[in-house]
Amino acid sequence: MKMNEFINSIKHFFDIDFTPVKSYLFSLMLTIISAYLLIVVFRKLMQQLFKRTSLLEEKKKETIESVTKNTSRYILAIIIIIAAIKPFVGDLKEVIVAGGIIAAVIGFGAQKLINDLISGVFIIFEGTIKRGDFINVNGELEGGTVEELGFRIVKIRLINGKLLTISNGEIRKMVNGSVEKRRIFESLIVSFNQDPGIVRVLLQEVCDDLNKKQLSYLKVDKQTDEYVEMYKVYGLHSLDTSPFGYKFTIVATVNDTDYLVASLEAKEILAQKLFDNNVKMAEQLINKGY
Repeated sequence: MKMNEFINSIKHFFDIDFTPVKSYLFSLMLTIISAYLLIVVFRKLMQQLFKRTSLLEEKKKETIESVTKNTSRYILAIIIIIAAIKPFVGDLKEVIVAGGIIAAVIGFGAQKLINDLISGVFIIFEGTIKRGDFINVNGELEGGTVEELGFRIVKIRLINGKLLTISNGEIRKMVNGSVEKRRIFESLIVSFNQDPGIVRVLLQEVCDDLNKKQLSYLKVDKQTDEYVEMYKVYGLHSLDTSPFGYKFTIVATVNDTDYLVASLEAKEILAQKLFDNNVKMAEQLINKGY
């Protein structure tokens, strides 16, 4: 008897009209595909627009593209949710109002998420950082390049190649090294037994060499069309630096995008010049026990 009831229930199951279900699934899939295609088309149009315009800086274009990409994901998710629940509710406005109340209640328990979103809004619209900027966050010595910028998180590619993902709300202090120009400030400490006059002459030779090799890296003032600051000897500005010795510095102002390459090359040329001329460094005094 039970077997017959089971067989009858299976027959009744297949007698069910699945037309509304098919219609619902078809409508849902059509909405998802249409929304996805519209977002893809919008992104492509934005990319083409940025390629053809020169009104915005390259970094601002990349930042807008990054934000648009992240935001479109949330928009797509919201459209899918609304399309999925719409057939099951009488009035969509009531659902939106109820959703707002629920979101407000949940918000008390999700303050960190709200804090991240609010911080992200200020970071993006105030232009604190842009995609491609080299930044240091929260006092960390190791910095990196902003790869992706969103309303909730920032992704930073560190110098060592690792990808750092940090919530916007966790950014308490930030140093942005990409502000159109950066100043190279290379210092060295030579022994008190070294003639400072000779060191200054050698440093001037290094500056002259760098001004020739790195001419394209040097920052040009847009108004005067002159170099903001070519390589020069900053001078002897300390006598009590540890290890004890004469502290000299050379400086120059370069394009922020060229800073890393220019700084590394300046260090290498400076070190080679000192080595070739047997300049006594302060570190030698420590090794000899002075």
